[in-house]
Amino acid sequence: MKVIKVFNNNVVLVSDQNHQQAILFGKGIGFKKHPGDEIAKSKDVQTFIKNIRDPEWLNSLSNLLESVPIEYLAISKNIIEYAEKKLNTTFNQFLIISLADHIYFAVKRSSEHDVSSLASVRDVYPLEYNVAQESVKRINTTFNVILPPGEAGLIAIHFVENEISPINENQQLSENFVTLHLSKVLQIIISDLGYPAQPTSLERLTIHLRFLITQIQSNSKYLVNTSSDNRQILDSFLKQFPELRETLKKLQDYFYQEMEYKLNSSERLYLVIHLKQIENATDDE
Repeated sequence: MKVIKVFNNNVVLVSDQNHQQAILFGKGIGFKKHPGDEIAKSKDVQTFIKNIRDPEWLNSLSNLLESVPIEYLAISKNIIEYAEKKLNTTFNQFLIISLADHIYFAVKRSSEHDVSSLASVRDVYPLEYNVAQESVKRINTTFNVILPPGEAGLIAIHFVENEISPINENQQLSENFVTLHLSKVLQIIISDLGYPAQPTSLERLTIHLRFLITQIQSNSKYLVNTSSDNRQILDSFLKQFPELRETLKKLQDYFYQEMEYKLNSSERLYLVIHLKQIENATDDE
């Protein structure tokens, strides 16, 4: 096999005699190797990914490996193979990259921050959520960490958004509805508050909005008014951060005018908290 690209000392892209490309992973396999060099595969070297044809995917992988150790790609690959069997589905090839990136930063922040745990993820996508819970256990074992429970919801969303198995016409119409309104709501927010330097806050907001819109479409409440104090907390929050009032009003108007849905105080409070996180992340730029 010939070396095409050396990612680092432990990961190389090679081409075999049939011009099939593959990624090999092994300790020191790329040390002092250059494109065009011959390389022999030993028992200590793993064929990580075979039959690579998409240059965009390869470029994304190259960018990821500049900052993310190969172990995170390995656990991502392990989780994807497990999830495809359990869910009887096929995922977009880019999932291994986005999931590895997510896991890497989740492990880094595991001792610092919790993430929002959204019960609706479990309710709307129970199969994906169950597989994601098992995935979190595997990550915890592999990296000797304890990720917060909310990570299962985030990983479940990675599964949902990367499934490429055929869907029926009703499912497609439903997804089109959600995607259309999600895009427009995000445009309002980013236009008012800017794009955050750190993607985590936007990721959490996107998850919240996707399930809010999904629940609206199914004629059910996303967050029920469970406390009479919510309105008072919301009023207090907006007094403390009055710059968010206008953006929240725009979002209320959009949901009411375009989806005929009136956000309750719990939903507005949860939403404005996310807006504050976006504002803080944008200020950090």
